[in-house]
Amino acid sequence: MKCEEIVRRLESLKAGRSNVESLWDTIERFVIPLRGDFYRKEGSESEVDWRTRDVYDSTAPFACQSLAARMQGDLTSPSERWFDMRFRKDELNSKDEAKEWLEESSERMWQALLESNFNIEVAESYLDLTSFGNTVLVEEGNGDGTSWQGLNFSSIPIRECYFEAGHDGAILNFYRHLKWTPLQMIDKFGEEGVPKEVLERADNPDQANSREDVIFCIYKKMNYKAPKTKSRVLAPNARPYGYKYVLMKTKEPLGEEGGYYEQPSFIARWRKNAGSDWGFGPAAGCLGDILTLNQLKEVILEAAGKVIDPSTLAEQGAVFGDFDLSRAALNIVADIDRIRPYESGARFDVSNLVVSELQQTIRSAFYQDQLELKESPAMTATEVNVRYELMQRLLGPTLGRLQNDFLDPLIERTFGIMYRAKALPELPTGLEDAELDIEYTGPLPRAQKAKTAGAIEQWLMATAQMAEIYPEVLDLPDVDEAWRTVAELRGVPAKAVRDEEDIEESRAAKEQQADMMNKMAAMQQGGEAMRSVGEGKQAMGEAGIEPEAISGALAQAPNGL
Repeated sequence: MKCEEIVRRLESLKAGRSNVESLWDTIERFVIPLRGDFYRKEGSESEVDWRTRDVYDSTAPFACQSLAARMQGDLTSPSERWFDMRFRKDELNSKDEAKEWLEESSERMWQALLESNFNIEVAESYLDLTSFGNTVLVEEGNGDGTSWQGLNFSSIPIRECYFEAGHDGAILNFYRHLKWTPLQMIDKFGEEGVPKEVLERADNPDQANSREDVIFCIYKKMNYKAPKTKSRVLAPNARPYGYKYVLMKTKEPLGEEGGYYEQPSFIARWRKNAGSDWGFGPAAGCLGDILTLNQLKEVILEAAGKVIDPSTLAEQGAVFGDFDLSRAALNIVADIDRIRPYESGARFDVSNLVVSELQQTIRSAFYQDQLELKESPAMTATEVNVRYELMQRLLGPTLGRLQNDFLDPLIERTFGIMYRAKALPELPTGLEDAELDIEYTGPLPRAQKAKTAGAIEQWLMATAQMAEIYPEVLDLPDVDEAWRTVAELRGVPAKAVRDEEDIEESRAAKEQQADMMNKMAAMQQGGEAMRSVGEGKQAMGEAGIEPEAISGALAQAPNGL
């Protein structure tokens, strides 16, 4: 993509987002007041006016932070692995070697995320998501990609980001509007990578710290032909996604064109209307209540000030001079009974009732009352599962969008970076071209699976009880497959479950051993019978009885005895 086209496209995107940004201004002011423009983009903390006070109620900021923290803990928990990988073909997942490779690869990927700044940056992303309704996270691999040097994540301020989507909603082109000084440009690209004008401004003390508009653009290359081998390391200009830095004023490139194997920018939206690129979050749904509550609190504080320190009423001639209400002041009055404080008659009971209703509405909009667990240690596992099930019902559309637009591409890019850098175990033979799927195993998905696992276990128990009355019911369940499914739903490690081939061999060996034991028992019984016959003949001989005589007598007996 040419520099002129990048500038033109960004200007068009900025013009079409003015109405959305006005909504973001209000949300930023009353929901996340210590974020965004509170710290001026072109200034520093020394220029922040800390005395400015616009927010009189903290219900919305606290509810927003609580929901963001809950989302991170339930979806991308830093304390336990929240995803697994599977092969798209189910028959491959039943092999021990393949399962162990999947589990080891998933563990290494999760450890790589833990060792990076992922948990720090994703916390900022969830806060943007629950307030603005949109968030942008960028994932980069440290180094040149040929060796493993870790991952790096950046939660990008939403105001700096713009994008163009394809027919399927996936990001085609991503733009970031930056403001850099000449010194920052030289530090990033070197003196040979910036225009002459930037070098001249850097040498001028009056212009060295002046900021210029810079565009960072990641664009998908059309008609790109992917290589046959995914692990092949490609030159930057031969990768499916290219990127450029452009000086917006002169439309000149900064540095050289680079490339990515995957789109490194992940844009997630809380909810989205058809025909709109940008989403909206819980804060937008209850913004009217937030503004009303804030204004009401301001009025209540003003009324409270009048009650605490009321104005004074005095009849004409009751005071000599001006009335002074400061500390240790001396006022000369003609008649003290003609001076009294003004009773405003403010109805704080009514105002407090309205405040409570508005606060409850805001908490409900952020799902705070529905999703918060009891602070009692008596919370049972069943109650926890019910809470997770409730969260799934409340946030179902949002969770599906997050997985599709945010978590899926993040895991796929993490796998790609590590696979190309040879940071994952070597693939077993025959699986080089197998396609992978992602399975989420965090607290929320696990609670959903636990319900299915519990249903299977209860059904098997009921079947066993019914078999005492109706034995034929045991023909109905496939016990092996049922318990294999329960093990997967419960998150049992792959190493703890034997594959079908091992089970068949084990059962065949047991059958062979049992058959051998039966034969040995039969032989032993035959030997004992022969020994008994021999002992009987010997006893008859000692008694003088011929065996042939006994056989004749038995033959002549009626019915053969």
